[in-house]
Amino acid sequence: MGTSASMPSTEPQYFEIVIIGSGFSGLLAAVRLQKKGFDDFVLLERSPELGGTWQVNSYPGAEVDIPTSLYCISFIPFPFSKTFAPQRELLAYTNHIIDRFGLKKYARTNQTVTSLTYDESRCLWHVHTESGEHYSCRFVIDSSGVLANPHIPDINGAETFKGAIFHAGHWDHSVAYEGKRVGVIGSGCSGAQIVPAMADKVSRLTLFMGKAQWILPRSDREYSPLERHIRTLPGIRHLIRLFVFIFYDIRFIAFRRYPLISRLAPFMKSHYRRRLKKQLEKYIQDETLRAHMMPDYELGCRRVIPTNSYLPALAKANVDVDISGIDRITPAGIRTRDGKEIDLDIIVYATGYYAYSDMKRALTFQVFGKGGRNLNSEWESSAISSYKGITMAGYPNYFKVNGPNTGSGHSSQISYMQVATDYIVQAISAVKADASIRAIEPKQELQDAYVAEMRAKMQKTVWQEGSTTAFYRKNMCEEVTSLSPEPVTGFILSRRWFHLRDYNLLK
Repeated sequence: MGTSASMPSTEPQYFEIVIIGSGFSGLLAAVRLQKKGFDDFVLLERSPELGGTWQVNSYPGAEVDIPTSLYCISFIPFPFSKTFAPQRELLAYTNHIIDRFGLKKYARTNQTVTSLTYDESRCLWHVHTESGEHYSCRFVIDSSGVLANPHIPDINGAETFKGAIFHAGHWDHSVAYEGKRVGVIGSGCSGAQIVPAMADKVSRLTLFMGKAQWILPRSDREYSPLERHIRTLPGIRHLIRLFVFIFYDIRFIAFRRYPLISRLAPFMKSHYRRRLKKQLEKYIQDETLRAHMMPDYELGCRRVIPTNSYLPALAKANVDVDISGIDRITPAGIRTRDGKEIDLDIIVYATGYYAYSDMKRALTFQVFGKGGRNLNSEWESSAISSYKGITMAGYPNYFKVNGPNTGSGHSSQISYMQVATDYIVQAISAVKADASIRAIEPKQELQDAYVAEMRAKMQKTVWQEGSTTAFYRKNMCEEVTSLSPEPVTGFILSRRWFHLRDYNLLK
């Protein structure tokens, strides 16, 4: 899929626009550029295939945790088979978008970007790749995923293990797990999907559980062929999408301190605590484990896990749960801190991604702006600054989708992607419409005001107030760097229109 790079060239290949990443956000950017009549762009994808998250994350049980009536592009329907689509359907949807808009011809696969360097004299970006390819462009749309860098814990002895060991995000499909002894390290969202999918197929599964998680049941069902068709019809699908959008955006009140409804949020959270307690009593017989699995932190401080199959899977006779912690990995398996030796054939790291928690890994490549400024070191050493989570002062014509504080803690990330890509294409259109403008960058004072506003809003959320560690916080415990402190409605309204007056015009 796409065109792999051939022999490295000495002269840079010029495109007006370079899009980095071919997940939903990269494809959205490409489609929006096409609709504006902008065809001089290239999609750079580091994997051998296009598709982003749902091409890479193919572990057993992988599926979305937001209803697909909302977790899809609003103007590109697809006949999903159930409320929460599995990975294979999301990948099929991705390929449907690629084929419908003819995006393969714009794509270059096996292109791992290593650096972006801004040439001030020419107002151009130079894009270098691991394979030696060199591109130059006027605009960069960085849609590289936030959840693209797997977090693999540093556990003593991992290199000595004689069996297969890999991260869930890079599942090794050449390894058969049927009838094997499998250890799953991590009990977040991916672990909660992997365990039920594998439990009936392995001889024994041991889950090495860390912190307690908020586990909530969800309403999931299969659609009949007729309903699948009906749900794609314009008026009906837009109405369904609106209802789901409103339902999920209302949930934001559980995570933000709104004075007028301050009493409602505790009531909601008390309700969910009772539901979880009842579910634990039903499925978890061991009192120590049951107590461990009841969170001692507020609902929302860590990512909520919506699932109906996880707790029943933990109750199966061939499933063990260890909460004592891992001492080390041995050639034969895992030794726990309480001295147990657990023999394993396969070890799976279901330990998530770095996101913006580790700034050395937040950007997968180096970004050098005006005057040799380095975005990586700036974000690592000080506040993670941006303007609207999309542009950065000192980095002209560099646009980031899924930038700082644009992640969703309660709704569909695709809603945020749609807004951001629309804003970016509006910006590119405005620059191209005025021949005197070579590049734009946000005004520093507006960026500083925006960052201050985000921090003030974040202080009123459970994410910043909570004392627990989480992937969306810098260094896991400091400022919230990933999530947006706004409901999706607010995010949309504050970015619906691009204003050239917010930017310094480089001429």
